[in-house]
Amino acid sequence: MRSLYASLLCLSIAIPGSAIAGSTTSVDSIVGTVGYVETLKSTYVQETQVPQRVCRLENVPIYAQSGQQSDELGSMIVGGLIGSAVGNGLTSKDGAGTVGAVAGALIGRDIASKNNAANQQIVGYQEKNVCENITTIREDLIETVTGYRIEVMVDGRSITLDSNRSYRTGDQIYLNRKTTYSLR
Repeated sequence: MRSLYASLLCLSIAIPGSAIAGSTTSVDSIVGTVGYVETLKSTYVQETQVPQRVCRLENVPIYAQSGQQSDELGSMIVGGLIGSAVGNGLTSKDGAGTVGAVAGALIGRDIASKNNAANQQIVGYQEKNVCENITTIREDLIETVTGYRIEVMVDGRSITLDSNRSYRTGDQIYLNRKTTYSLR
């Protein structure tokens, strides 16, 4: 395989016009004059969370008790006793009375709470300052400089270049001119 590559290389050198065309590049440093500068910018919306405390006056009802208050503790005890008796009466399994007592106590408390709520009556309203914390979003338009587009007069013509550095009109700047020569 190596001998095949060596033969092809020798053949391309030996036959005129079969050689690969070469090229030459030269780099010169030249001076140009800035004619115009445009600032390149990017704009975006930045969202910022802003906590706020908001207060307002609200009419809050004033309750008076009408009738008699139910005793929650007493209702729980009575409900527990009834639940225990029912649990023991329905089955002879161990713990049935305990389960019945707990269920009866909860049911008794719930009934007492509902009775107390039904006995409440609104007798008036009172203004009260009610406050809460809320979060709002503030949108700010942010503009940043991303670079500069400069027009430079060089070699009798105007060229446009982008740069990270700012220049002023009339500034003399050094440029690299790269010229490549090759055969057709």
